[in-house]
Amino acid sequence: MHRFIAVILLLAAPHGAFAATGELFAEPNFIPLGKAGAGIGRGPSDDTGTLGDVDGDGDLDLVVAWARWAPQWGWMVASNDGLGGLVPTHNVARPSREKPGTPIVSIWGDDFDGDGLLDLAFQEGLNLELWHNRGEEGFATILQLSNVGFIGLADGEGDGDVDLLVWEYDDEALHSHEGPSQEGPSQATLWSNDGDAAFVRSDQFTLDSEEGFWPRLWSAERSLGAGGAARLLWLRSCWRFEEAGPTEVWLTQPWAASAEPPLFFQSMVNPCYSTPLQAGRDGQVDLVGVAEVTAIPSEIFVNAYFFTYHGLVLWRLDASGVVASHTLLGSQIHVESHPLVSDLNGDGLMDVAVIDSNEETGPALVVLLGQRDGVPVLEGRYRLSSTVDEALVGDSNGDGAIEGRYQVSGTGSEVLAGDLNGDGAADLVVLGRVNSSSFKGGSYFYTKGGAFVFINQNSPPTAVAVESATPSDFVLGANYPNPFNPATTIPLSVPDGAEAVDVAIYNLLGQLVRQVWSGPLTAGEHLLTWDGRDGQGQLVASGAYLYQVRVGDQLRTRKMVKLE
Repeated sequence: MHRFIAVILLLAAPHGAFAATGELFAEPNFIPLGKAGAGIGRGPSDDTGTLGDVDGDGDLDLVVAWARWAPQWGWMVASNDGLGGLVPTHNVARPSREKPGTPIVSIWGDDFDGDGLLDLAFQEGLNLELWHNRGEEGFATILQLSNVGFIGLADGEGDGDVDLLVWEYDDEALHSHEGPSQEGPSQATLWSNDGDAAFVRSDQFTLDSEEGFWPRLWSAERSLGAGGAARLLWLRSCWRFEEAGPTEVWLTQPWAASAEPPLFFQSMVNPCYSTPLQAGRDGQVDLVGVAEVTAIPSEIFVNAYFFTYHGLVLWRLDASGVVASHTLLGSQIHVESHPLVSDLNGDGLMDVAVIDSNEETGPALVVLLGQRDGVPVLEGRYRLSSTVDEALVGDSNGDGAIEGRYQVSGTGSEVLAGDLNGDGAADLVVLGRVNSSSFKGGSYFYTKGGAFVFINQNSPPTAVAVESATPSDFVLGANYPNPFNPATTIPLSVPDGAEAVDVAIYNLLGQLVRQVWSGPLTAGEHLLTWDGRDGQGQLVASGAYLYQVRVGDQLRTRKMVKLE
């Protein structure tokens, strides 16, 4: 694994509608995280995080892994206050290493044992650990691996449990002068979860190809209860930028029994920062990724380059091998990280959020909304800036008092999605930092790491009482009882002409838990029951869930809470 540093190339400023601020999210609130000398945003802009319920109160908390130039690294928990605010409650700093350079650390999360609490995977360099969340007892290490790279947490076997997917480096790759690479066979190893957070090394899947490809987890399949085993997307290494020509693309479902052969294409897909958007039932695969990569050899480091990633493209690949590309964002966009793909406005279509790091136009969060034809369109640009108190910047006279509020610009490194304030709409968290080179006429440089929280303003409408047995519009009522255990009833009123009605349960990350109903319903009032079980028939953990009803193009979402 290598460290690559991005440099900014000054390009023409965006024009037209792109300069307009979007309306889906409110202006961000910047929340500082970590103490001076130990916290996120203090070193390279590559902190990673995950959202989930750490403390069992039903709200999504934030867990972040951070690294500094010192070198020093660690991780922290920021608890949700129930209103969308984050409060640092736990910060662990690891000791400095003797090796020069900054450690490369990352963190991911999922629920290993179905108790509703967020468990973690933590990687430092080529060392990977799985941590089990034991509630008030804290996190306990349950698995330690060396010489591996993390692929993802997903249901690899189709049994409803979250498994671990890694690739394993051999001795030759580890001891090569260029460091670990994916020059050998394309392979992925499954560590099988027994359902009680015990992981055992299982099968290794090797892709039949003449060159090495990197496996990436297909995001739509990554969660418990999302329906079926995980699939892997295989692409050429992003760093092999010197090679022109078509890139082979494979999509496999390696460990699940399937009569379907792997999907295979040869296309001009750029492997850098690519993210699966969706896979249609007709075999069509959609990928979102950068349009081009600029690489400049370093004048200081041997075999090192400075990279800038430009623009955003949608590639639509059908089962016959036909590839169509659509430009979503122009080259003035400097893509900072993998695009986030999630349903942000509750219409059932996949939307895209990406960080633009172009300093000439100002770092920003760019949001695109999915359309029925499958090509997302620009919703707006949200500047990564916030109003902060001077006390957060530096107390000039030492009395601890707030002497003013200032608008501060920032940078971002990763986008996360989840319902932070419990209103049923997906909010966004951008990990990053705020910067200033001149406060109150001073000349010092200030930087503080934290999270930009974007609250979604597209809250689901409140249901009203039904006065007619054949309403003209459909109405989703409040479930009862609420809170509930183990079952609850969902009242629904359907109008004439409703040929297809879908009722589904989701967790707060927007992952499908159970399809309660799919098909026609007669006009009038209906009472549907959810028995508190997921798609595999297992009782779900206590916590908050969303129930969503779609009738044609209309969509309603409400929140409910399951008790122990």
